[in-house]
Amino acid sequence: MVQSSNKLWVDVLSNRYVAGPKVLHATAHSSDSVTWSFILRARNILKDAFSWRAGSGSSSFWSCRWSSLGFIGSLASYINIHDLQLSVKDVFSSGSPHAHILYTQLPSFAIDIINNMQHKFNASLEDAFIWTHNKNGIYTANNGYSWMLARMNPVITSNSPPSWSWIWKLQLSEKIKFLFWLACHNSVPTLSMLNHRNIVHSAVCSRCGLHDETFLHCVRDCIHSKHSWQQAEFNQSDFFSNEDTINWIKNRVMAPYSFLFAATIWWAWRNRNMMCLCNENWLNAKLSFNIQGMVDTLKACDPSISYTTDEGQFIKWNHNNHSCVILNVDGSCLGSPIRAGYGGILRNDAGFFLSGFSGYIQNSSDILYAELYAIYKGLLLAKEMGITDFVCYSDSLHCINILNGPPMRFHAYVVLIQDIKELLEQGNVMVNYTLREVNQCADFFAKLGASSDVEFLWHELLR
Repeated sequence: MVQSSNKLWVDVLSNRYVAGPKVLHATAHSSDSVTWSFILRARNILKDAFSWRAGSGSSSFWSCRWSSLGFIGSLASYINIHDLQLSVKDVFSSGSPHAHILYTQLPSFAIDIINNMQHKFNASLEDAFIWTHNKNGIYTANNGYSWMLARMNPVITSNSPPSWSWIWKLQLSEKIKFLFWLACHNSVPTLSMLNHRNIVHSAVCSRCGLHDETFLHCVRDCIHSKHSWQQAEFNQSDFFSNEDTINWIKNRVMAPYSFLFAATIWWAWRNRNMMCLCNENWLNAKLSFNIQGMVDTLKACDPSISYTTDEGQFIKWNHNNHSCVILNVDGSCLGSPIRAGYGGILRNDAGFFLSGFSGYIQNSSDILYAELYAIYKGLLLAKEMGITDFVCYSDSLHCINILNGPPMRFHAYVVLIQDIKELLEQGNVMVNYTLREVNQCADFFAKLGASSDVEFLWHELLR
């Protein structure tokens, strides 16, 4: 309801109750429907994870919850008539200290907070509330689910949301990764889980009848599954030990035999379904054939496995041989506590040094922001030097995909992203991905920036 205003159910509830971000602060009433009551209950759990993100800065300075102070208007005994129409941008674009523009008297603690805040604005973007309950400012649905469970069941789950990125980064098919994700959340529809939810009467395995059918029993310990593991030579002494599901999967899917391990789990689960749902019992030979076929497919689809010769690959900083100025940029996060920095280098197509730059990013420990900021500052420097025809290389594929992809309205760094896109449109500029090994000069400047206290340092060529 906060971000997807184009959906029918959002329109229905918005017209009946409240629209947009107002739902974050709506109050419950006795006349509310059951659906709306449950939405508000979920809202109470999730609302702390939403924060205001500047766009054009047109939100009201007084009646929008754009900061941790809540409604700024509620902190003043009255609002001076000269300040009634102030927007957030009006205040933060007025110079420093920001509060000097105000005629209205505010408490000293609020003035200190306002004067120490910084915001970037872009007139082409709208202000928005975004989901930012993680250190990178971009919260995933998977982590959001676990975090909500932690809020609802603090005794059972940990205080900090676990990360499931290790599952989604596996070089496996999506159906296998999804099965792993369900298993780690105890949501695979085994008889044990279905019995716990009062869907079936018994949790006992219908194939062997010896133990409750948990996920590990289903795919590993049941006699109908154990033969596949033994035939695949998983005979380690600790393989059939009573580990929890998460550690059993995670510790082995990272090993060299990960493809065989994943394929055996998948076909053990498929074999169970065929036996229980279709009354079909596969021969061991067919099961082994299916497992090996999936292993071969996974190997063929893995980009890290090369089927060519082991000859070395020649790499260079201008690997596309562009006949123009080349800008290499990089971001860096170093030390403890983490210090973020950025840097880059400008060279002509012959490799002759034109200029370099580096800088320290205050109040940030996010590598994505550092990588994007490096591109932004590099483009600004090229513009200041009068260079309009050049190629920018970054070793952050994520950044390249963001800049070349569709608009991301609710990204935490959308203002910075839009600023970069507008700079790219002002000249004949391409942004390309490059390998980290060929970006070492930019990496040097980025680490130099992270280890300094200078916001921007221009390294000019001495003549």
